Amino acid sequence: MPIFKRQHFERLLKLAQEGRIAPIYLFLGNPKIAEELSLRLFNFLKKQGHHTEKVKIAEIDQLKEKVFSPFLFGRKVVYLEEAAKALSLFDQETLSKIEENKSRLSLIFFLESLEEKHPLYKYALERAVIIPLPRKKAKDLLSYEIPELLASFGKKMERQAAEALLLLVGEDLNLLTKELEKLALYTGEKPIITVADVKEVVSPPPEQASYLLSQALFQSGPEAALKILKNLIVQGIHPLVILATLVNFFKKLYLLREVLNTYPDLASIKKYQLFQERYKKIFKELFPDKEPKELKGHPYGIFVALKQAKVFSLEDFPFIFAELAKIDMALKTGSPPEEIFYSFFLKIQHKVKPPKNKAKAVSQGSL
Repeated sequence: MPIFKRQHFERLLKLAQEGRIAPIYLFLGNPKIAEELSLRLFNFLKKQGHHTEKVKIAEIDQLKEKVFSPFLFGRKVVYLEEAAKALSLFDQETLSKIEENKSRLSLIFFLESLEEKHPLYKYALERAVIIPLPRKKAKDLLSYEIPELLASFGKKMERQAAEALLLLVGEDLNLLTKELEKLALYTGEKPIITVADVKEVVSPPPEQASYLLSQALFQSGPEAALKILKNLIVQGIHPLVILATLVNFFKKLYLLREVLNTYPDLASIKKYQLFQERYKKIFKELFPDKEPKELKGHPYGIFVALKQAKVFSLEDFPFIFAELAKIDMALKTGSPPEEIFYSFFLKIQHKVKPPKNKAKAVSQGSL
């Protein structure tokens, strides 16, 4: 069983449950995805009753000892941390010993890359398991992680709800798992989790405050944004932290307004799937080396923000940043945060033409 693509990971777990366990599981690709999946496999084998332990790179001599003297009873599963620093361990002698003890020993680790001519790659390809992984984490989360977690709760989720969840909590799998568990409990017997459920239940970290405030402001007006602001403050998020997220948010809108001035056709794209294709091409042209930090994140976040950016002109932003600077000064001199933020929301509303109809969902279906 040499190569298992990401979509076959569950099949890999099933084989392990049946006793078909490889001597090496090598995860190759995006480090964050690789770490999450490799730990899932490690914990799965632990629950199956195998002897498991983690070995740090500082204990490299100890690791070699484990390889050459495996567990006497049953199988020993070793999770190797910082494996990239231990590649010298995997010489022909060590790999031969691993092969000799393959019925009693398994190693699990991940690497961002590995040359195909390396002895470890050749061994894993012929006699163990390689799990190649995609570079883009968000796509992986939407395609596999979230649906698999939902299935464990007996749930499905609207795709737009999943995208909103990513916008609110980011791409940390531990946070996503906690929020999905809360959503599963909240929705009870209802089989499909909706956008409304996500908005009602999910507690975003401070850096997502701008998303909540902007959605409320642009869709429902200053009063709705004020309500969100009060909730954020009650949750313990400091007004200066909220201000910092708004500053970053309007920096993003400013950059996207410049993008729209160069590529006005982006503003007319209504479907997210079509936007994704055009967006990737444009951003490679505009930022061939490195895209600005304000524009990093899930593409759906850019899709939503573009719709907000297009209601402004570039000439609006000096005024906006000046107003944000006034808020900073007012907060630091003890002014009531609700009053100064509400005043700002009103000023922004005057620059924004309210939509005639409520925004329609940009994507259909469920995960």
